[in-house]
Amino acid sequence: MPDAATPQVILTPLKPALITGVPQKLTVLVRVQAPDAPPGTLPERPPHHLALVIDRSGSMAGEPLREAKRCAAHIVDRLAATDRAALVMFDGQVRTLVPAAPVGDRQALRRALAGIDEGGNTNLHGGWAAGAESLTGLTEAGGLSRVILLSDGNANEGVTDLAEIVAACAKAAAAGVTTSTYGLGREFNEGLMIAMGQAGQGNHYYGHTAADLLEPFAEEFDLISSLYARHLRLSLGAPQGVRLSIGNPYPVEEAGGFPVVHLPDLPWGAEAWCLVELEVPGALALEAGNHLL
Repeated sequence: MPDAATPQVILTPLKPALITGVPQKLTVLVRVQAPDAPPGTLPERPPHHLALVIDRSGSMAGEPLREAKRCAAHIVDRLAATDRAALVMFDGQVRTLVPAAPVGDRQALRRALAGIDEGGNTNLHGGWAAGAESLTGLTEAGGLSRVILLSDGNANEGVTDLAEIVAACAKAAAAGVTTSTYGLGREFNEGLMIAMGQAGQGNHYYGHTAADLLEPFAEEFDLISSLYARHLRLSLGAPQGVRLSIGNPYPVEEAGGFPVVHLPDLPWGAEAWCLVELEVPGALALEAGNHLL
């Protein structure tokens, strides 16, 4: 029986058997389950280091910008005084209004938020990069370092190539700074914002109003406040001749010829999972049985 503080890895093949001697595919659900928090205790909340990055470009004018500011204000109110937060705004230009510092009484953040008004073009990558850069010195302090991007995702200045922006999010996540995206506005660039959240190992949401986003943010905040494990890696191995592929959009690296999957952060009492497809040659589909994964 596993120790109470040890996660379990459960492998569930999605069909009961293979056909003997026939090349075929087998899909396996791999689940990593965290234990429940010790009874009678509250897990220690890790410090939060957040960069709030707000798009004030012309396409966000009016209601989308007002709602982005409301959502950011809600985030600020949920932070502890000892958490660190930065505030960045961008249109065609990028400006750090509040550098990353302890939240304290929140007045500096609230005043800066109130002063954000409408602007011009959308240097989304520049705004996101300024937020990520503000947190790079905090990753070794422990806790969670995350960029919260509030935007409609319509990048039209600076770096606009989706692949390049997504690669930057993945690189920052590998260095300990993750990204969550909160999409607002009716001309929302879903593809870019989802891809940034996935590559950034955070989350992605969309809503017309701050009210639409407050519930998913509260869920995310509760999740990151009760983390059991971060930087979770799943190493997969198979016999020579069996090909492995991953069905989820998680970052994957190679180690010794086998994939290592970067799984999402794992709260107490929850699970992370991925689908693994095995291409099994006929010679390994044996009636006597054979280890495949």
